[in-house]
Formats: sequence, C-alpha cells, structure tokens
Amino acid sequence: MNSPDKKARELRHKEQDLRRREQEIRLRELEAEIDRSVPEHLTSKYEEPDSQVNRKLKQWRRKIIAVTQFTGIVIAVVVAVCIASWLAAALIVGGIALIAYKIFFQDNRS
Repeated sequence: MNSPDKKARELRHKEQDLRRREQEIRLRELEAEIDRSVPEHLTSKYEEPDSQVNRKLKQWRRKIIAVTQFTGIVIAVVVAVCIASWLAAALIVGGIALIAYKIFFQDNRS
C-alpha cells in the first residue's frame, strides 16, 4: 500500500515542479518582452537659450492663426447668409410674379 502512495506523491511533486518551471519560463519571456518594448533612454530636443522668446513667438503665431481662421469662417457664413437671403427674395418675387401672371394675363379657356 505504500508503493502506490509514494508513486502518487512523487507524480504530484513532479507535476508541481513542472508547473513551477513553466511559470518561471513564462515570466522570463514576459520580462524580456517588456524590456524590448520600453526604450532605455528617453531623448529630448535640444533647446537653445533663447527658447522662451521662440516659445512666445510660437504662441502668438498660433493665436494669430486661430483668430484668422475664426474671422474667415465668420465672413464665409455672413456671405452665405446674404446669398441665401438674395436667393430667397428672388424666389419669392418670382413666385408672386408667376401667380400674378396666371391670375391676370393667362387666357381663360373656359
């Protein structure tokens, strides 16, 4: 009776040992993958001593570009509204003229 218990214990021990080794191998692989994906040194662009002046100029430049874009959009919208109102007025006048023509100038055939 001791023999099957010893064999079962030995088998369980070998299985646990094998699982532990597999986990260690997986952990090593994951660590290696993480090490490959993360760069060792982070680089930064060299900034000249007068970079604050350049930074302020860039900020002003961005602001001017934004204001110019906004102004352009406002002007385009105003022009579109004016054109739409002229077209609407022309359609209204044309519709009234067509109705007046049909009422007053078209021959009555009845």
